[in-house]
Amino acid sequence: MSMIPTQMSLSALMTTSLDQYQTQLSSLEQTLTTGQNISQPSDSPTGVANLINVNASLSAYNQYQTNIKEGQTVASLANASMTQAVSIVQQISSVLVQAGGPGVTTANAQGLASQISGLEQSLLGVANTTYLGQAIFAGTSGGTTAYSQPGGVGTTVTYQGNSTAPQVAAAPGVALPTSLTDPFGAAASGGGIFAAINQAISDLNSGNISAAAGSDLGGVQGQLTNLENKAAQAGVNYDQFQVMSQQVTGAVTQATNEVGAIQNIDTAKLTTQYQQELNNYQVALYATSQLNQPTLAHYL
Repeated sequence: MSMIPTQMSLSALMTTSLDQYQTQLSSLEQTLTTGQNISQPSDSPTGVANLINVNASLSAYNQYQTNIKEGQTVASLANASMTQAVSIVQQISSVLVQAGGPGVTTANAQGLASQISGLEQSLLGVANTTYLGQAIFAGTSGGTTAYSQPGGVGTTVTYQGNSTAPQVAAAPGVALPTSLTDPFGAAASGGGIFAAINQAISDLNSGNISAAAGSDLGGVQGQLTNLENKAAQAGVNYDQFQVMSQQVTGAVTQATNEVGAIQNIDTAKLTTQYQQELNNYQVALYATSQLNQPTLAHYL
């Protein structure tokens, strides 16, 4: 008679084991279906905390990446514009050199002045380069025009922007300038390159050819040097974006991999584990069914 309670206890134990196997199989099935180690906080409190931190870093670097892309576009435009500006002023310098040649008449000088006036207008157009409707050389003023010439060709050019260089956040604690403020020097003492050009135009039109080929040429060439330095700075700004873009892209890749390492499952490993658990469950199920079969001992 002592056999019956022993068998009942064993049956209860086997039933509990079956329940445990079913729970484990259900959990593995859910994980394999979702492809994620963590579907709810209770799955892994430590993993959830790590995932939150890594996702925060990933979100931040994604934003930096967006900032860099936008800033790089402006920096590239500023770099190209400054290169074009240097080329235009070099052409103006060449025209003034012609003024010093032999046999230049007043009529010739006025023709040279007309050439320079046309080049000045091209330079003014470059100086007023815009991106998304905002002048890139006007600082943070947000204006559509960086330089104005209300008096027309050959008259004073004034700076319409401010002295604060636009920047973008490119990494923690790193802000990169996207452009330059007043690179043509209109707000500086002497009026910068436009003032030098206008002086040359005035002297050529008035027949003061010697001044145009002498002091005016020197003034334009001096401002050309300043402009070349500004163009070099624009190039440095653009290169900084190139370097930072690579670094932030690397950080995004690393953070993405970290998220995957925490969240994504090892399919092969979990499939093997699932098969092992399924085998164990089937063995336990068979054993339980045999245990519950009536034997001669029940009737003794």
